Amino acid sequence: MIALVDTHAHLDYIEREGNDMDTVLSAASDVGVSWVVNPSVTPDKFPDVLRLAERFNNVFAAAAVHPTDVQDMPDEQWQAQVEAMLDHPKVIAIGETGLDYYWDKTHIETQHRFFRTFLELGRKHDLPVIVHDRDAHEDVHRLISECPGVRGVMHCFSGDAPFAEMMIERGFYISFAGNVTFKNATNLHEAAKSTPLEWILIETDSPFLSPVPFRGKPNEPSRVRLVAEKIAELKGIPLETVAEVTSENARKVFRPCLS
Repeated sequence: MIALVDTHAHLDYIEREGNDMDTVLSAASDVGVSWVVNPSVTPDKFPDVLRLAERFNNVFAAAAVHPTDVQDMPDEQWQAQVEAMLDHPKVIAIGETGLDYYWDKTHIETQHRFFRTFLELGRKHDLPVIVHDRDAHEDVHRLISECPGVRGVMHCFSGDAPFAEMMIERGFYISFAGNVTFKNATNLHEAAKSTPLEWILIETDSPFLSPVPFRGKPNEPSRVRLVAEKIAELKGIPLETVAEVTSENARKVFRPCLS
């Protein structure tokens, strides 16, 4: 059986929707998913994210504040909460953080401040930074460029091929989600074709962005296989090759301690 890694799935969201996590992760295992990265979005979600990582050997966590939530952080305690979480052995990344100009154009400076802080934390702790980027490519690239030595992942990549190349030059892997399977996602199709496989990761962003033929329905980690199949189709290579290389890429960037 092929081995896949879902590098971005909000398992705590899936659980809160009433799903049994043993069933969800068993379904993922049945199609070859060997491990999952579960990023947090706000400090109040940290306990659930850590609990799932502690409960399941093949679930790992990441810690940060999502850009659309930064305006709700009342003081600077969030930074101490994140840094405390980084001491946990199952926390293997900073995330998710970044910039979102689609949903929030009124707190841009606050987004920048948080993003800079998380980039610095990634560099300080030698952890990859999981970057959310929606309609903010230029500023994402600029702020990352101002923090040399930081590494990470462009989560749910939404740019074009030239932007992917720019981010790879900065040491960031390109992670494709279910939207790469959408018929009208021509920019993503071209980006997937041109991005070297050695710089590609795959994810679901569950419970969001279900791939075709489940578009519009709640997503889950087992559907990362459909993302891998689409990458294989676009590149004209075997699914087994996509699974092997993207899984090795995930180990390189996240460096999990797999039992």
